[in-house]
Amino acid sequence: MNIDDTLHGISTPLQINVRDVSLQATGFFYQELAAEDPNKKGYYWREIKETWIVSNRHVFLPEIEGKESIPDLITFHMRKIVGNGLQWDTITLKHDDIKQRLKLDTDPSVDIAVLRIGDLITKRIRDKNNYMNWSAVSVDNLPNNCNIPVEVADDVIIIGYPIGFYDTYNLFPIVKSGIIASRWGMHFKNKPQFLIDAKLFPGSSGSIVLTKPTASIVADGPITGYRESHFAFLGVYSGEPYLQEEPIDLGDITITRKYGFNLGIVWYAELVVNVVNRGITLS
Repeated sequence: MNIDDTLHGISTPLQINVRDVSLQATGFFYQELAAEDPNKKGYYWREIKETWIVSNRHVFLPEIEGKESIPDLITFHMRKIVGNGLQWDTITLKHDDIKQRLKLDTDPSVDIAVLRIGDLITKRIRDKNNYMNWSAVSVDNLPNNCNIPVEVADDVIIIGYPIGFYDTYNLFPIVKSGIIASRWGMHFKNKPQFLIDAKLFPGSSGSIVLTKPTASIVADGPITGYRESHFAFLGVYSGEPYLQEEPIDLGDITITRKYGFNLGIVWYAELVVNVVNRGITLS
């Protein structure tokens, strides 16, 4: 699969319905793969043990009237080839099914959640739905596992579906760029997250953050080349940090000043692996 297919097929728009509230965000596909066979070299087929959609906790459990709420419906999408064009194949999960499939970090402050969908995808493929190429990341794409060095000021890309604006003809997401803006590998403000310098928009919550694809890297001296562009999975975007001042009470009105910095909060990719392996369910 070429890099265009990989990047354009990795994400899905999400629609979340809670009572009379409808929200839009982004998710992306993550796969658990069978362990590598030490006796095999190069590229070979590996069993896909499970497939998940990754997004933010605040996306899958939106806060309604000050309280996290389990959605009535969660809808994700696959691109289906119909005639000479494409259309969304919508897949909707209901409240009780969501409770069974959703996994969260044991720390409720970690803004990552995963939704198990492997059986739903498999059924549709077996039913011979003609899907356009789609892709997923795995533990193999973590920086240490794919031997891609990462440091502050490195280029990154963010792939998502900002509300109301994407390629509605081909159904492709928008790929935006930025750089790592805080010390890589460190916990920004003592949380397992880092910052990127990127201006994003509503609907981007849950977007995947990757290193900028490259066909070669320099690590510890020698140049390493790849047959196709290569990237590392860095984390999950969850919104913009703000600095909010104490409210100013003027009697009839209260003024609250809030400052943004055109930065983005990204939770480290290793947390996705932790949630998949050791997360808790709602059931």
